[in-house]
Amino acid sequence: WPTHAPPDRAGAWDVGLGCLCRAACDMTLPAHAMHLSSAFLASVSRHACRQAARRPTLHAPAVSLGTWAAPALPLLPGLRRGRMGLATASVAAGKQPPPSVVPVASSEAPGAAIAASSSTFRESRDQVALSERQDAFLLERLPRDWAEEDIHSCLQRAGLDLGEDWRSKLLIMRSRLGRSIGRVLVASAAHVPHVAQACPSGVTYRPMDRNDVEHFVEQCERFVNLSDDLHRLSRPDYFQRIITISEVPESYGRRDIVHVIKERCGVQVEPRDVVFRFKRWGRQSDACFVICPTARDADHCVAQIQELAVPKRAAYGSLFGAAFLWSSRATLFLSHPDLDFVLDSKFWVFTTGWQEDMNVDEFSAVMTQMKFRPLRVVRHPIPSDQSSAFFVELEGMQRTKKAMVRLRRLKWRWRMKQETPFFAYPRRIDVHRACEEKFEDEDSAADSDIDEPIHY
Repeated sequence: WPTHAPPDRAGAWDVGLGCLCRAACDMTLPAHAMHLSSAFLASVSRHACRQAARRPTLHAPAVSLGTWAAPALPLLPGLRRGRMGLATASVAAGKQPPPSVVPVASSEAPGAAIAASSSTFRESRDQVALSERQDAFLLERLPRDWAEEDIHSCLQRAGLDLGEDWRSKLLIMRSRLGRSIGRVLVASAAHVPHVAQACPSGVTYRPMDRNDVEHFVEQCERFVNLSDDLHRLSRPDYFQRIITISEVPESYGRRDIVHVIKERCGVQVEPRDVVFRFKRWGRQSDACFVICPTARDADHCVAQIQELAVPKRAAYGSLFGAAFLWSSRATLFLSHPDLDFVLDSKFWVFTTGWQEDMNVDEFSAVMTQMKFRPLRVVRHPIPSDQSSAFFVELEGMQRTKKAMVRLRRLKWRWRMKQETPFFAYPRRIDVHRACEEKFEDEDSAADSDIDEPIHY
């Protein structure tokens, strides 16, 4: 294409320019035509503006030019690409530009647009940057052997002075054993991201507003009381009343889950009855366990919370987008002294809902008749629904997986409801003891995914 169009062929130039836009979007240009210089694009924008100003209306190819040339312009905050293209076309047509878009004539950025002022735009959109509403900042992945003195000296080396009462401005997340997790909250409104460079390699910095601070303090409390909460979940009368909600945003706390359940399901749940899982390094997981008032309320919540849209940040409404919650009875909790040393291997399957008076011999006979062939069976009563549950040990992980597949087929063949628990894979909760220097679940050398033979 020529870099300058003859003045008597303006219409032909618009058509050719429209073809150029379509070809560039379809990526069908030849190799020598893909390397377009900035000078060529500048002449194209200037010529299109001059030609559009001469005509009272704007042809479709010129609109395509504005939309196609929009990514080369600095995109304004909160302004979509399509809106940028129409704004550029309106300015080129000689119309009054919007108050937030001002055309600039510059040799370096022809056809560019700038915002009036960041404060004006922010006030019109009711948005304030996180660094301007910061109340504290969070340091993560710190060494676990660091105490308050080590963190304070590190901040001083970075040029941040917390004053004489610096101990009251540091909150270290600790476990029930008093060991640090490597996360610390520093109550300082100063935005100092350079402090992460004075810390050991891998430390991350994140500013936090008031809602984030409240959420972190709640996390510290829940992490200390996690053992007591898990013991409470395993009470016999809670067996049928516990639901698992997954895909929970990381900014959610107990009160947010209680509000969602009350508004969407009409069920009132106490905040202490919401227990969140935690990841390996003390971060809150995306799953939580909820104790419903009755088993019927649990069934109702499971039916309602299926791909339920909620804001990612409850404190800011729909400003940060939406997340989708799912619920099920994916996790069951049992606790009894007779079960402390039952799971001595990984090849166990748990099944519940059998008759209350069924004993181990009768259940073993039924399993053998259905070609399960268990090695060992342990019975456990379920008083909440007056039934019996059994732990079945099988030979190898391959037979264990086949047994779970067959139990799933039996559940479908016996026309059992989807939310009714029938079988599960049992495992013990990870226990950290004060005498251990390195916990078993954190030892990567003990991790193994090869639990069954590999057939080449």
